[in-house]
Amino acid sequence: MFNKISIAAITGILALGAVTVNAAEVVKPPFTVTDEMTRKECGDCHMAFPPSRLTKMGWTKIMDDLSNHFGEDASLDAKTVEHIKAYLISAALDRKNGIRTKMRLKAWAKKGIVDPIRIVDTPEWIGEHKSSRFKTMQKDVGYMGSNCSKCHLNGNRGQYESFKDRYPD
Repeated sequence: MFNKISIAAITGILALGAVTVNAAEVVKPPFTVTDEMTRKECGDCHMAFPPSRLTKMGWTKIMDDLSNHFGEDASLDAKTVEHIKAYLISAALDRKNGIRTKMRLKAWAKKGIVDPIRIVDTPEWIGEHKSSRFKTMQKDVGYMGSNCSKCHLNGNRGQYESFKDRYPD
């Protein structure tokens, strides 16, 4: 009941024009790519991955070796590389020194994972994709490492929907 009243009250205040709120300014999900150049250049070949999925050093390793980007030549001009690299590093997983980040990186290190360059090598990705549901989906879609948007239609917006209805365990 409290939630309904709170939502109704907020909706009423906004409707009266007492407060002007731009939803895009209020919520900036950490799992989205907000830089247009990064979204375009990286998204031309694969889903543009959110910077918060890797560490500063992981992104640096990737951006410093674009001529051998997972077996492909993804070279860009120096100005574009510096722009994208600066954006990725500024929003990387370890950009904050908060307790959650420290705990997450410590958990990675216990598993021998330090500054990975493949998102599919992170414990979070592995944990979310180890179910029999994922294995069934993988047969339908193919390799999942850079093909996230085949299943996660809103992945470029940071929305990784569940497929429990479509692929039950």
